[in-house]
Amino acid sequence: MAQPTIPSDVSSTIDDQLRARIAEQLAGQFKGDIIGPDHAEYEQARQVWNAMIDRRPGLILRCTSTEDVVAAVNVAREHGLPPAVRCGGHNVAGKGMSDGGLTIDLSGLREVTVDTERKLVHAGGGCMLGTVDAATGPHGLIVPAGIMSETGAGGLALGGGIGWFSRKHGLTCDNFVSLEVVLASGEVIEVSADSHPDLFWALRGGGGNFGIVTRFTFAAHDFGPMMRIGVSCYEAEHAAEALREYARIVPTLSRSVGWHAALKHDVPALPFVPPEYVGKRLVMLISMWLDDAESAEGAETIGRLIEVGQPCIKATTVLPFGAGVQHLIDEEFENGHRYYTKEAHVAELADEAIDKLYDFWKDMPMEGEVEIIGLGGAIGDVPEADTAFSNRGYLLWLNFAMRWDDAANDADYIGRTRSIVADLAPWVGKGVYSNMLNFDEQDRVIEAFGGPEKFAKLGRLKAEYDPENLFRQNANIPPQP
Repeated sequence: MAQPTIPSDVSSTIDDQLRARIAEQLAGQFKGDIIGPDHAEYEQARQVWNAMIDRRPGLILRCTSTEDVVAAVNVAREHGLPPAVRCGGHNVAGKGMSDGGLTIDLSGLREVTVDTERKLVHAGGGCMLGTVDAATGPHGLIVPAGIMSETGAGGLALGGGIGWFSRKHGLTCDNFVSLEVVLASGEVIEVSADSHPDLFWALRGGGGNFGIVTRFTFAAHDFGPMMRIGVSCYEAEHAAEALREYARIVPTLSRSVGWHAALKHDVPALPFVPPEYVGKRLVMLISMWLDDAESAEGAETIGRLIEVGQPCIKATTVLPFGAGVQHLIDEEFENGHRYYTKEAHVAELADEAIDKLYDFWKDMPMEGEVEIIGLGGAIGDVPEADTAFSNRGYLLWLNFAMRWDDAANDADYIGRTRSIVADLAPWVGKGVYSNMLNFDEQDRVIEAFGGPEKFAKLGRLKAEYDPENLFRQNANIPPQP
């Protein structure tokens, strides 16, 4: 079978002469690192999460301040270099890295400050989720964002931002208070519900299409820092039964409960997994109490959920959220493996759909897992028209998070994943999460942003704030009249 071709998103190429001109232009005004192919840190700086992405940018500008970002954007505009913008580098399609052109790297903007009195968190545009959690946890606060510590907060949040706390506190973008944005013109503006409200609407789910966010101000929520979680695991003969019970019970749960399923190729050495089960193919149901870890209601609820079906492992524990729970899958999805993902919104987790999932999982050769993510709750409190983020009404999202290391398996394993997603079409709803659009799904961008009418509105805003479509190395929204 032919190897799949991953588009390189080739933009205007930077040669040695242009690189030298840019370095001269930036001298004295750019305080960050100017990283070309001869730089000692180039090989490390060009790596992203997904090892399937192997791009060689002509230049990486690693910024340390808003002023650095302004200088980098001005260079990009003046030389016709549509930049890739990197925060954490976790986009599965590799949108954070240019191939031959310019990458603006925000990893030097990771300062976090917490205003405990007003429950606000100010986070630099290059922050990782773990950075934010480390700052908020000691104050008994959280920003609802993501499911692993090494994800970049900026890319996650601008595309919407689902995570463990979504059922109780909504999407990450629903918790925006204000944002500092560098526009394509190089102008720096403050964006909020009261200042540039149209752009505030677009940034809540519209991705990196409208500028580079150098500072997020989030609303924070009281929590923990301890979280009560429950885990039940199932061997193959009891897995389908457990998933049917999951599908039956999950719609009845309060929004103080997150309950998620993971059909794992092999279970890692987690704190609640006995040694004899490490490395085994198991289905895991993990429940989370999104309120006081010591509450009797939480203990009773989590205790009841781990008894579902016929588990081979069942455990409840209390872990620190930021320093514990948010790191549980970091090792499973560490940088440097080959990743291919497919996300689908689930209209109905019917018995026949579960059977197809089970048949795929029980002998899938790829490492990784099939995830059924329990959402709903507060996500649906925000009307569709109120933000750029779309398709809020689904209780369950399905994500095939596949992993391997041998490039010779790419075509086979990608083909298998595409095939199971196609088989599940009768039970899948409309839309797709823009943050999870893969290299072979760029024809779904309009669908991801809510359909033609909403996409046209975003296009009109794009024409206002980035008329030349400088920021187009992304799930792109072109300017529209």
